[in-house]
Amino acid sequence: RTAYRCAALLYIVVLALLGIMMVTIGGTQRATASAAVQGARAYHAARSGIEWGAYRATEASSCVASTAFPPVSGLDGFAITVECISTAHRERGDDYSVYVITSAATFGNFGAADYVSRRIQVTVTDAPP
Repeated sequence: RTAYRCAALLYIVVLALLGIMMVTIGGTQRATASAAVQGARAYHAARSGIEWGAYRATEASSCVASTAFPPVSGLDGFAITVECISTAHRERGDDYSVYVITSAATFGNFGAADYVSRRIQVTVTDAPP
């Protein structure tokens, strides 16, 4: 009888440990999936900063050294900073500019569990085709 009780107790302990492990793995998977979604959102927020900066540079001929992205609905807490560096060029009698645009999107505070950041850099020009 004592052997049966010890075996039953051992089974209960093993099953409890397996249950705890499954709950832990499930929580980790949810956290990983949530971080992946936030990373994708940060990437697209940074892309919106690139699009805005490219429009301002090529269409409005305005290349501001560094500016916070204007308030837009749908960013849900992301802070976006757009930087622009312009260089003037002359080729075949045509004057044009080359713009290096960098956009950074961040959410949360550095070191926090929900912190995410993405940085994108592109080069655009208003050169004639």
